[in-house]
Amino acid sequence: IHCDLLRINQTHIPLGKVMPDYKRLITCMAPSKTFNMAGLMLSHIIIRDESLREIWLNRHYNFDNPLSIAAAQAAYKKGEIWLEELRAYLDENFRFTEEYLSKNLPKAKFKISEATYLAWVDLGAYFDKDEDLPMFFAYEAGVLLEGGNMFVDNSDGFIRLNLACPISLLKEGLKRICKAVNLSGNTLGSF
Repeated sequence: IHCDLLRINQTHIPLGKVMPDYKRLITCMAPSKTFNMAGLMLSHIIIRDESLREIWLNRHYNFDNPLSIAAAQAAYKKGEIWLEELRAYLDENFRFTEEYLSKNLPKAKFKISEATYLAWVDLGAYFDKDEDLPMFFAYEAGVLLEGGNMFVDNSDGFIRLNLACPISLLKEGLKRICKAVNLSGNTLGSF
């Protein structure tokens, strides 16, 4: 569901192209992340194998909401220019985040991802692995974010930042995050 949100000059190669004869492959996609349409509860699932498709159809409630279908069709048919502008904006937000963290939290580990609007930042050099990072940043920085361990095992010390926001909000959020870390005494660097 994030494959449409590639960095500029990246290419997504679906498994269906890599494994054209593998019948048990199931591909799940949705316009929800790309076009901010999660509330419309629509996805598309490609199931090559007829028996697997039958199992899916027998176990899954098919929710054909005409409004959701029309919105997805409109997004895919008319949204390309908007999506290209969004991708360029996200690329700039990722570049800014990398530069800002490098300068203000030099022990943070961050790599610009190939897709999505979510940034994973390893702050393990600044915090004990048992630190509740979402609570720390909520109380100390006034920033609501998610800890990596909410999504992936063995990701204590990671935070997940949503970079799909105006650059002004991103700058303020990063400023607060870095200031809170540096004031906590968990680093030798200075803000």
